[in-house]
Amino acid sequence: MGSDVHLGDTGDRNPVVTVPIERYDALRHPRRLRILSVLTDEHFLSLTELTTELLQREDTSVSDGQARYEVRLSLVHAHLPRLADHGLVELDREAAAASDTGTESTPLTVSLIDDPPLSPAILSLLLETDADAGATLLDRLVHPVRLRLLEFIETQDEPVSVDELATVLATRMEVGPTEPCEATIELHHNHLPALADIDAVAYDRQASRVSQSAAMESFI
Repeated sequence: MGSDVHLGDTGDRNPVVTVPIERYDALRHPRRLRILSVLTDEHFLSLTELTTELLQREDTSVSDGQARYEVRLSLVHAHLPRLADHGLVELDREAAAASDTGTESTPLTVSLIDDPPLSPAILSLLLETDADAGATLLDRLVHPVRLRLLEFIETQDEPVSVDELATVLATRMEVGPTEPCEATIELHHNHLPALADIDAVAYDRQASRVSQSAAMESFI
């Protein structure tokens, strides 16, 4: 993350576009990524339903009651509270506590926040990548400016000029620079090279045009 220094500054990170390290850590566990992937598909699930989905997606060699118990325990004690702490899922804390003690009167449910930080394509890309490469992807992708840039690029049928992308960044996004000229510099020297290096976008520097990469298209 230390490479994300803005051109011409003193090396300090812009606090507007700084992602807390805790959020990176919360997303680095493969089970947490799968939780977000499941909720992206279903949006709202009970603890029992989420446990079943995870067992199916993780393709565990043991699918008996012990495996279900261990997955459920990890969700209640670790993964769901961690994701909720960093605003990634919505969780009923009282129901979670009751579920932990086995005294719940209503089923524990979990839902995805309305504006999740990772799109389905990005989640798929991360889940299909080995652990070492996945850490690099998270370091480059989990960034409010880059995630919003990718979301915008995903909606375009044709390659977008860097000038157009800079205007969108400066005028339509709540993070990053507010002047198109400054946004152009950041795109050329920071965000686009970082995204191109991990094949998240196709960046033609000479033509100053950007489009979705073939790798990202395959996950949509």
